[in-house]
Amino acid sequence: MKIHQLRTLVAISDTGSIRNAAKALDLSPAAVTKAMRELEAQVGVALIVREASGIILTDAGQA
Repeated sequence: MKIHQLRTLVAISDTGSIRNAAKALDLSPAAVTKAMRELEAQVGVALIVREASGIILTDAGQA
């Protein structure tokens, strides 16, 4: 687990979307998505749910 991955998760939670998190972090949406996929793979659970209206944190993502 890396600090940039945790910062990315917090940014997604704060902004409600990958695109807005990317803007807040001055990253590309692809970089934000990659960081989340890597973090989810490391912890072994889904942390976010992607929906048409934005992102929702799972229970694990909220914890």
